[in-house]
Amino acid sequence: MLDAITQAKSRHHAARVAIVSCGAVAQRYYAPALRELASHGVLQVTALYDPDAQNVERLKQSFPDAQCVGDLAELCPSWVDLAVIASPPRYHTQQTIALLRAGMSILCEKPMATSVLEAASMIDAAAAARGVLAIGLFRRFFPATQTIHQIVSLGLLGDVMAFSFTEGSPFRWPVQSPSYFKRATANGGVLMDIGVHVLDLLVWWFGEPEAIRYEDDAMGGIEANCRLLCHFDGGMVGQIRLSRDCQLSNRYLIRGTRGWLSWDANDAEHLQMGFTGGDLGLNATLHALDPAHAAPVLGPRAHTFQQSFMAQICNVVGAMHGSEALVVPGEQGIRSLRLIEECYRQRSLMPLPWLSASEYGRAAQLNRAYEPDRDAPLGQEDRNGR
Repeated sequence: MLDAITQAKSRHHAARVAIVSCGAVAQRYYAPALRELASHGVLQVTALYDPDAQNVERLKQSFPDAQCVGDLAELCPSWVDLAVIASPPRYHTQQTIALLRAGMSILCEKPMATSVLEAASMIDAAAAARGVLAIGLFRRFFPATQTIHQIVSLGLLGDVMAFSFTEGSPFRWPVQSPSYFKRATANGGVLMDIGVHVLDLLVWWFGEPEAIRYEDDAMGGIEANCRLLCHFDGGMVGQIRLSRDCQLSNRYLIRGTRGWLSWDANDAEHLQMGFTGGDLGLNATLHALDPAHAAPVLGPRAHTFQQSFMAQICNVVGAMHGSEALVVPGEQGIRSLRLIEECYRQRSLMPLPWLSASEYGRAAQLNRAYEPDRDAPLGQEDRNGR
């Protein structure tokens, strides 16, 4: 982590950061990471924006020198280099494009947009702008997920034959608006929310599936539960199960011809492995390697969940300065959205055994396949997210 901080601050002025939307995501995740990086001189938070004055006041306590703005048009490159967009997803496209065109770089929270059409417009805007566009799929910065990527890429498990990913628990996120649960504004439920992270890792580790089968319980609204079955070239198969209303194992299990790998979701520093035919397994705590020794020597423990947010921000700052490549540019963020839209196009109703045959039939009609409106304009609210 110290190497990332050193690289981000070397030979450049501290990046000037605006936080766009000061709600729960900014308060719980970005604020601690930004405060720590500010203490190392990597950046300074210069501006805060949120339509809710109470949210701004809460974040102002962490960044007392930041200026509070009432309109995003007040932000400009003369005093903001990077805007962290942590607003609800339906505002991401408008806010990102407006600020890119104004000359700033963007770190946009996931999902990068509510549709592939919107995401593509953001990528086009970034290509035409001076700034960079990064997407907040921060699990790519977990030491555990990076190690899994290496293990799979190097074939250490042999040929991967199957996987099972499950994530779910009763929903407790402190939302401030019912729009989070409305199809017209959220454009999806658990798959569009936590599923963006899961599918991003899926595509990063294995590539895009050849065929899928998807079912959920949306019934005309948004899904609280879903299941995705994937088939890949070479015969690999996998299942993903997500839930907002029941406790699942929150475990990722990958099986290969030489062994298996297990990872607990959101554990940045640990994973488990076992080998075919063996009676023992590994419960590994990940460490950085110590570059001061000629022979391989373990250094400090790998960075934590919260430090992964710091690593993500350092990567964006480095990309702004031209010293490193973005880990998750828009072209990567759109890949999970494409898979989500394909799931919704193929949507079928999950088994609901407590319903009668007639009730299930009606529920299946309500749950008919959803086709995104590709000709719809990119949102009607103003750029401030009001």
